[in-house]
Amino acid sequence: MEDSFSVRVKVEVATKAVKKQANGQTALCGLLLCQSGGTLDEPVEEIRIPERIADLTVQLFENEKIESSYSKGKLTFGNLEDSALWKRCGELLRDFENSRLTAEEARRFLRGAFWGFGYCSDPLKNYRIEFVVQKERAASLISSALYVLSIKHICTVREGSFAVYFKNGDDVSDFLSYIGSSSAMMEFENVRAGKDVNGKVVRAVNCDEGNTKRQAEAAAARNEQITRLVNSGMINKLAPELREAALAQMENPGASLAELGAMMDPPIGKSGMRHRLDKIADIAKKLD
Repeated sequence: MEDSFSVRVKVEVATKAVKKQANGQTALCGLLLCQSGGTLDEPVEEIRIPERIADLTVQLFENEKIESSYSKGKLTFGNLEDSALWKRCGELLRDFENSRLTAEEARRFLRGAFWGFGYCSDPLKNYRIEFVVQKERAASLISSALYVLSIKHICTVREGSFAVYFKNGDDVSDFLSYIGSSSAMMEFENVRAGKDVNGKVVRAVNCDEGNTKRQAEAAAARNEQITRLVNSGMINKLAPELREAALAQMENPGASLAELGAMMDPPIGKSGMRHRLDKIADIAKKLD
């Protein structure tokens, strides 16, 4: 079964984190702090992550000299409280609390938070990045990191959980780039560009259809007015240029104003033809 777009994002960013330990450490802090509820009151013992990134995450914990294993959708580990990683979590929390979080730290923190608690919708369906956590403090950390990166978002409570999400296409694209998912970002932009082109085509077609409908309705109204002039005998009393315009309209009901104007002798422009037909309409109204 093919991975979802969201899982592909997680696999890509987890792979990049493994390649550089500093990136991996802060990302693991994001994963752990969102699981712990944003505090260090007690160490985390297990966490749910997608199976596709289990091996990568285990490798990251092993790089921190922390025993870990994955089974039935859960990652478990021990000796966390005495590790350098747990100490790094404390340093990162102090950066949050003192508003010293850097853009680079925000990116790495969100990368880890996304592994365990994030979701990215398929851009073919809609644009959406979402985090769902169990504790309000964890949602607050995610929100603070997004603010550092100037990503506008919404925080809400949903069935006992806390959700942080955003749906603006530019913000989604920026986020994918920030957490290191360049391939997903390019795929997202390609889909978005295609949707934009398709949208413009649909709007152009709708505009053309609207113009055609209006032209047909206007031509029908003019033909009705001219018919009334013919039936009343007033058609023969019109000035020659008006009579010529009236007959051209009756004989060519589907023609545009520009096309009717080209039939005049001598030819006249679109505005000139409209002026003649407006005069004919005024005369027909006086028959009421």
